[in-house]
Amino acid sequence: EISGLENYRLSTNVEEGLNFRRVEAYAELEINTLFMHMFGVRVLTSPAEGAAEERIRNVEVSMVLDISGSMGSNSRITNMRTAAREFVTTVLQANESDSGNLVSISIIPYNGMVNLGEPLESVVTLSGEHSQSSCVRFTEEQFTRTNIDPAEEIERIAHWDYDHYFWYSDFRRPYCPTDNYGAILPWEHDEDVLHAFIDNLQANGWTAIDLGMKMGAAMLDPAARTAVNTLVGSNEVHADFTDRPADFGNPETIKVVVLMTDGENTNQYDVRQPYKRGFSTIHYHVDDDRYSVYVAGRADHEDYWISNGEPDDWSGYWSDEPYLGDESPALSWPYLWANYTGRYIAERYLYIPAAQAGNWGLYNAIRNNGDELYAGRTQADNNLRAICDAANAQNIMVFSIGFEAPSGGREVMQYCASSPAHYYDVQGIEISDAFASIARTINQLRLIQ
Repeated sequence: EISGLENYRLSTNVEEGLNFRRVEAYAELEINTLFMHMFGVRVLTSPAEGAAEERIRNVEVSMVLDISGSMGSNSRITNMRTAAREFVTTVLQANESDSGNLVSISIIPYNGMVNLGEPLESVVTLSGEHSQSSCVRFTEEQFTRTNIDPAEEIERIAHWDYDHYFWYSDFRRPYCPTDNYGAILPWEHDEDVLHAFIDNLQANGWTAIDLGMKMGAAMLDPAARTAVNTLVGSNEVHADFTDRPADFGNPETIKVVVLMTDGENTNQYDVRQPYKRGFSTIHYHVDDDRYSVYVAGRADHEDYWISNGEPDDWSGYWSDEPYLGDESPALSWPYLWANYTGRYIAERYLYIPAAQAGNWGLYNAIRNNGDELYAGRTQADNNLRAICDAANAQNIMVFSIGFEAPSGGREVMQYCASSPAHYYDVQGIEISDAFASIARTINQLRLIQ
């Protein structure tokens, strides 16, 4: 009718689902012939067929945000908060449709570590050295894949006071937070919750981009589905996200990582493996407050240094057994780390006789920033490239932002991006433009007509 045609036959077929609508139309029009009627053909049929489709895709997003100490400079964290809030608002517009919550957003803050926090800690398997905190580390092999199997053990970072600026013995500052500060916010749909979370982010610590990216990819991997469904059952995650993350290759789902940094990989501290678990070489007699320290390899076989019991007097004597023998049991390493600073343990109990304060060589021998798991920035960069390769191989779209970053940070950000067009190098308030551009791209991909 709109086209002015009459006497045509029209048939339509409408398909509708949770997140799509497809309309097919078929029309026929009979046209009288001018000459072909002489051959018995009085009319010809002119067919026309067309289809239009509107499909709203599910979107799974991981925002991997740098909260290291350098973000406190030059208003970076303030600018990042503004940009991230605007991004959330734009991307969540799809959740205003009648199709339910189509967009899930996980926020993964990172500095020199990643804090799983609650409720994620309840749905993964963490190593059992302690239960006071839930910062994690990964092996080189684990960086080569996006998944974390719910039954796969992830190693915790030790619960310890790794450093101090003044001399003290008692535990005061845990390296990994024992609360939910800076912890991952998983699979969220509520704009107010996301905004409040972003507003509470503060800048401190070193930089471990590889850990942040690993967790960002893991939140999009279908292996996390068991965790999501468990959290749906406990009302920690909205029921609309049941059975997410979708399978890789699902045509109805877009998976996105937004990875940003203002720096480059730096220090990732932990207690070295020989000192991390099990019983220590330090024995303690509770009633007499006497320590005995085992030192292997002495020629006279008097392998135990016995302290004289005075806290400020490091003198003592050698013996072939701990103070009063079995009455001085060995203390566990996790107990020691949870009660004394790492440097104090090194200087007071492991340096025999402990007559020199400030023995950084010995202290650094028990804290890790370069053992079999991490070899400083070089290994962390290799880990980051490995997890970015794994994410891109699964067709996760990786957008990366170098925010006033040095050359090392810019290089790995460019490497991680799914294409040169997915990388942003920004200064100051330009970070809002980067996040806005990414949000527009996601929304354009979400709607196909």
